[in-house]
Amino acid sequence: MHVSHCSFLAAVALATFPPIAIANGAPDAAPSIAWGPCQESWVGRASGVLGERLRCGSLTVPFDHVAPDGREMNIGVIRIRAAKPKQREGAIFFNVGGPGSHPGKLLRSMGEAWSRVALTDPEEGDKRRLAERFDLIAVIPRGLVGSGDFHCEVIAAPAPHAFLPTHLGDENWRLLVNEAQTTVDACTAVPQARYINTEQHTHDMDMVRRVLGDERIHFYGISYGGMVGAWYASLYPSHTGRLLLDSSIDLMHGYRAAGHLALDARHRAFNDDVLAPLLRDPARYGLGESADSVTSALDDFPSKAREAWSRRLDTPLRLAAALHIGAWVDAEPDLALESMTRRIEHADFSSDRALNRRIRLEALQLAPALYHSPISNEISIAGDAEGDFVRVAMGCNDIPWLRSDTEIRESARRYAARYFDFNGDETMEEVTCSRWGGPVARRPNLEVLGRAPPFLLIQSEKDTVTPLAGANHILESFTNAHMLVVRRSRLHGVFNFTTSACIERTAARYLLSGAVPAAASRAFTCDEIFHNPVDSMPGQPPSPMVEPTPIDVPVNPTNHQEL
Repeated sequence: MHVSHCSFLAAVALATFPPIAIANGAPDAAPSIAWGPCQESWVGRASGVLGERLRCGSLTVPFDHVAPDGREMNIGVIRIRAAKPKQREGAIFFNVGGPGSHPGKLLRSMGEAWSRVALTDPEEGDKRRLAERFDLIAVIPRGLVGSGDFHCEVIAAPAPHAFLPTHLGDENWRLLVNEAQTTVDACTAVPQARYINTEQHTHDMDMVRRVLGDERIHFYGISYGGMVGAWYASLYPSHTGRLLLDSSIDLMHGYRAAGHLALDARHRAFNDDVLAPLLRDPARYGLGESADSVTSALDDFPSKAREAWSRRLDTPLRLAAALHIGAWVDAEPDLALESMTRRIEHADFSSDRALNRRIRLEALQLAPALYHSPISNEISIAGDAEGDFVRVAMGCNDIPWLRSDTEIRESARRYAARYFDFNGDETMEEVTCSRWGGPVARRPNLEVLGRAPPFLLIQSEKDTVTPLAGANHILESFTNAHMLVVRRSRLHGVFNFTTSACIERTAARYLLSGAVPAAASRAFTCDEIFHNPVDSMPGQPPSPMVEPTPIDVPVNPTNHQEL
């Protein structure tokens, strides 16, 4: 099934299930794992830094921990042992998110990086101490490589539906529904399919905890990993230590609300960062003398161009080039690529010579996509097939999907009109899961999370995948939640991916000791220049060390029932 991993499953708000009797999920017999070398398909190519500390193994688990019926499967576990066993303090479990993303390569590279840091480094030394004192553990989610490697075998795929935002008619809707049903039939035919869910994954994690002999686990989760951490803490509160939730999904309102927040965030980012420069100075981009000429061009943007460039118009230059080409396509729909290319090469896009060249370059890169096969939300089993399968199975199994086709279709109409970059992924996901057969996961009582030790959220201010509003909802719901806001950042997944001494040190110190900044507010920020490491020049000195400062973060009200 081809849907972007950064899009969230659209679903109705989470239902409440009775709390699980934890004793039923914990067999009396102590499980065991035979540790050995890791396969490259699990962790990628290791550098040798970790040596024998990097080990992998498999654990036999029941399909359903709470109601075992004799059926079992093997799940993979990746372990980086504490570098100083005599100083070992426990284990940090890691989930990279998705759902459907494999944790192996990132865990391995993270362990290597932490093990290289000098203990005397005033900014990063705590990462070295983490590598020395804690095992780093990844339980490979069910269905991924190492834990079954499942995917849907679609034998006879139906005709793919066309790009939904520009093809909202009855025939295309019928094609979409047929695709969704074909996917459901193929995926649910896998015997383990209904047991690929967040609940069972957290029980798998606890089995590994018992293998290690630890009283509790600490947890570091990214994106959807925030939900994993929250569910574990709610199911196993007495075995929960520190929780670092980085760019967490809005676990209070569920997948569908998260999808709505992401649509809104992308729309705001498009308006603020892509469209606004053109509206401020349309003449500079060759788009007329007033902002009205730009908005008119956007309103008249050809369906063919919207489909070809879905989610690609992410800079002012690219949008300006697209609007110029769109006007030509609207006037001459049958213009051939050769003629289009000549027109681009000879057109004057701006009186600013440098800007003119840059817009022309963008136009030349965009134009060929107009002449390729139309984009479709077709379900595909190519590429990361097992990741797509797990992502859909997790969402369909975790929560109920109660809306009718009529309601889902009406939402698609609204969002096609409202959001320029809406591509129909959320609709396809919801139609698929509405036919899945209902959830099988037993949702825990998340109020239990409020009795956990203080936990830390890290959130980029401008993240469009899991927007700040979702983290605000978590902060508002739990008095033991604390949040580090990364100003001006769009990073999705922050810790380990910045050059900010304040950000990196705050997160590492929390994992090491449980310490959160002593501040008047439970929300704080690092008031320094933020850098992504890939943007740093070689030899550039790190940003000066500063302590987080308290801030007030208002909760952004959102209608979570509307998607």
